[in-house]
Amino acid sequence: MEMGTFPIMNLSLLFLGLVVFIAGRRRSRRLLEPPRLNEAIPFISNAWYFMTNKRLFIERVTEALAASPIVQCRLGPMNIYLVTGNSNVSAIFRSSFSSDPWVMRILEHSGAYALADLTKFATDTSGGARVPRADGRARPLALEERIWHAKHRLHDEALMNTRSVTALSAAFQRFFRERLAAFPVGEWAEDVRISAFLRNNMATAATRAALGSRILEINPDFVEAFWEYETYVEPLAFGLPHWLNRRAVRSRDRFRAMCLKWYEIANREFHCDGTSSYEGADWEPIFGSQISRGLAQWVKSFDFASESIGGVYALFVFGLQSNTVAICTWVMMEIIRDPNLYREIKEEVSQAEVINDSDEVEFNLQELVSKPLLQSVYTEALRVHVSILITRTSTGPVTIGGYQLPAGSVFQAPTHVAHFDEASWGTADRPASDFWAYRHIREVETIDAVGHVKKQREFSMMGRGGSFFPYGGGISICAGRAFAKHEVLLAVAMMVSNFDVEFIEWVNPNGSRSDRPARDHTGYGNGIAAPPDRDMKLSWRRRR
Repeated sequence: MEMGTFPIMNLSLLFLGLVVFIAGRRRSRRLLEPPRLNEAIPFISNAWYFMTNKRLFIERVTEALAASPIVQCRLGPMNIYLVTGNSNVSAIFRSSFSSDPWVMRILEHSGAYALADLTKFATDTSGGARVPRADGRARPLALEERIWHAKHRLHDEALMNTRSVTALSAAFQRFFRERLAAFPVGEWAEDVRISAFLRNNMATAATRAALGSRILEINPDFVEAFWEYETYVEPLAFGLPHWLNRRAVRSRDRFRAMCLKWYEIANREFHCDGTSSYEGADWEPIFGSQISRGLAQWVKSFDFASESIGGVYALFVFGLQSNTVAICTWVMMEIIRDPNLYREIKEEVSQAEVINDSDEVEFNLQELVSKPLLQSVYTEALRVHVSILITRTSTGPVTIGGYQLPAGSVFQAPTHVAHFDEASWGTADRPASDFWAYRHIREVETIDAVGHVKKQREFSMMGRGGSFFPYGGGISICAGRAFAKHEVLLAVAMMVSNFDVEFIEWVNPNGSRSDRPARDHTGYGNGIAAPPDRDMKLSWRRRR
């Protein structure tokens, strides 16, 4: 062998060793990262499924999370870490995680806030909690400068305060009763579509309760415009170019303009400076409720631009309507398709009936919302039909699912995985995938006044609260959840107690007969409850 071959062999061995070393480094780097959700076309397939077929996307995520408690996935420009498991989900609800970046996308694209107002949010990194988040500022923001905290405080006072929620619920009950009274007593209405009915009438009553009567007088097609806008709120948040999203942008701008038109008129008529005779009222016709008046004061305090004010109220109405109407529709569909359940619910809600000062039958709210079967049906509808991706961003380096991930990592917790976990929710004869009205009921023994042992129903989550988070969690948990529950249960109770109902058939969106019952609409699945993709046609007769 010639001497010259040794350097060549050495170089070859060195090159081979370098290749092995680099491959090993890459492999070990991959081992230090969560597994990635497979896709046929890199960077495209998952985003396409997410935008066009949420059900398929969630099914693929569920399958991947069965093998690993954390999976990464690229959705357009964003790298997302999808997580499951009580400890991982609880972790992203901590104060070291923030929903602010995702909310900012919604404000910018779905609400079309002005740049100057977006900057106010972006520069306030103190968070929404009472104690400001440490952000390294030389001069911490004064309380009146903290825009996130001001918004959270308003929500606490106007959407979680018992008096405010009770007043809002009472207004809704009054206005929904008026909508039901349009049906003559004793006459059968032969072609009622329950989803269409609620999208119009429940939404109208809730709008009047929250925002007053003037907004519907000023904008007669307000509810119709809202439902068109509602379809696009989530796709808009991803910030696609306008030329790819023209219809969505038009719908947003139309609805936002309606909200602004009403606000400008209402502001002139009301005077949010303490001089109005309506100041402090539980409800008044111009601005409606405390939360609506509070939003008007909030936008003034931070000197919002007109276009932002339209967006503030557009997104408020979205939060008010999108989940409650869908869930109420599902509850009514499940009750109507089961005559025995309908009778039981009717009997239960009758126990909460009272006669008001106008000799009208109404419901004692606290009595109604404590009814065990009614609560169980409502909770089961949330479990089955709220399939959302709760989004948080880490404010510092974190360890989730055994992986160390950098600050700024975006996490999503799919409720579907937790809500359909067989170990948490399944029984021998009732799998978690089924809707079962009695899943959250247990029987307890009590002793009556004469010493007799009686069995009675009791609503219970049976220690499964960690696997149930339809409202989100942490400081960003849905502030309107109490009113949402009241609104749905009041609407259900009023329909069941006032009407005899006969199911006719399931119908397609175009009105033709459907060969199957309703399922979750595949176009929804990130931020709100999925409405049904079919309607239920029925006849009903008002009894009183």
